[in-house]
Amino acid sequence: MSSLVSTSEKQVLTGLYGNTFDTFSRDIVIYKEPIKQALITGPTNPGLFGFGNGQVSTQYTYTPVSGVYPAIVRYVNIHGNVSAAEVVDETNTFVGIGEVVIKVKPDCYSFIENGQTDKFTFDGRDFYFAGKPKAMPFLGALYYTYQLKVKP
Repeated sequence: MSSLVSTSEKQVLTGLYGNTFDTFSRDIVIYKEPIKQALITGPTNPGLFGFGNGQVSTQYTYTPVSGVYPAIVRYVNIHGNVSAAEVVDETNTFVGIGEVVIKVKPDCYSFIENGQTDKFTFDGRDFYFAGKPKAMPFLGALYYTYQLKVKP
């Protein structure tokens, strides 16, 4: 199937789109569920002679997992104007589902989707998911958007 845009024009356009992303993006911190590691220690009490050892206590250490990725951040619920909404089934009313939309590259998408993501941090505030990710292809280049809400 023929295309109105040649291969070289696609490369130029996707390059410009990538440059626009790089120009307007800023770093966000994504926190994942910490990795839990068990530390087995010796018996809590030595027990009595002939009755075996006491209980073995298990302690855990948690290793934080986070990543810093570039994202374009767009606030959509400013001054009470809700641009993204969903219908509540029983009431047939619109409710705002995201106060912030972020656009990320595929490497960031993979990091977010691999395991449980606890929160996003930028602009001195914490955010959490308010919707499912949406793929945003552009002439072969792929970006993803997430809707977020401020964490109370």
